[in-house]
Amino acid sequence: MKLFETKQRTPTINLAALIDILFLLIIFFVVSSKIIGETGVKLELPYHDGKSDKTPTLPVLEMDAEEKIHLEGKLVGEQDLPEILRSLQKKERKNALLLKIDRKVPHGRVISLMNHVRNAGFHRLVFGTQSAKPQ
Repeated sequence: MKLFETKQRTPTINLAALIDILFLLIIFFVVSSKIIGETGVKLELPYHDGKSDKTPTLPVLEMDAEEKIHLEGKLVGEQDLPEILRSLQKKERKNALLLKIDRKVPHGRVISLMNHVRNAGFHRLVFGTQSAKPQ
């Protein structure tokens, strides 16, 4: 004898509750994550907008793709570079140097060159860039 009638229920998933939980998790991770600020050296990157042809009058330190160093157009050996940079820094009043480095130079060499420049007393580095339209 059957006293109670059993109904078969189909299981359902409440999507509204799952979406609420998902949004709460997203808000939690966004608020609790550490926002990474800008770190490193502040650089002034020159650009050419076509309005002015004024170029900075800074000493130029160049490194070509073969990693040869040129200071003001003259070839300089890396062992002589710190002494030459110190004497140049004493003559300059701006404490700034324009670096023109070929894009094929490895990152480690660029950092090494920047360390030589910083140790010589230059506190501002300006990186030379190409214009948007190559000529």
